[in-house]
Amino acid sequence: MRVSALLLVVFGLPAFAILLDTQFPHMLLPLKKSQPDTAFPTQNNASVSYDDRSLDEQWTAVNYDVPDNAANICRLRFLINTDTFKNAPFSLKGEAPFAINISRIEPKLVNGGTTWNNKPAITEHYDTYVLSMNGAMEVVSKWFLCPKGNVAQFVIHPASKRYLDVYWFELNYGAEDGGPHGVVLEMHT
Repeated sequence: MRVSALLLVVFGLPAFAILLDTQFPHMLLPLKKSQPDTAFPTQNNASVSYDDRSLDEQWTAVNYDVPDNAANICRLRFLINTDTFKNAPFSLKGEAPFAINISRIEPKLVNGGTTWNNKPAITEHYDTYVLSMNGAMEVVSKWFLCPKGNVAQFVIHPASKRYLDVYWFELNYGAEDGGPHGVVLEMHT
């Protein structure tokens, strides 16, 4: 089974992967350059921004406690629920294209203890999304071996030095309600 999972990751054959579980963040931590030594507790909402005039920016750090299940490969998804009846909180301002990156970090996040100045180092770039009010378009995405029974930690940050301000509220909507809203970890067999 491990060989097939490795082949999926190495050769990019996710068409054979079956979605087993969708995990929502267990921590969303704001990292603010304007408050470099302030540690914030976990939030239900998130912002990613870059101000091209002041050079200020805000990232969001994300933690998943990955369950130990039958999944072999994982991927991140940034999903925007566009169901007008749900009216999921989302705002987008700035200079198009509105792009964000999601990068893996060293697993050292501390709820209420991680700041802009002590944030863990980025170890690998995983995803780039171009956002619109109508949804998120995946530009680059990597599959990776699920770190089952461990944490997986990432930062969501601006993909360019253009003015950008993205806000969303993480919501666990089912498919009948338009699907999840925010950043999720998908676990596949």
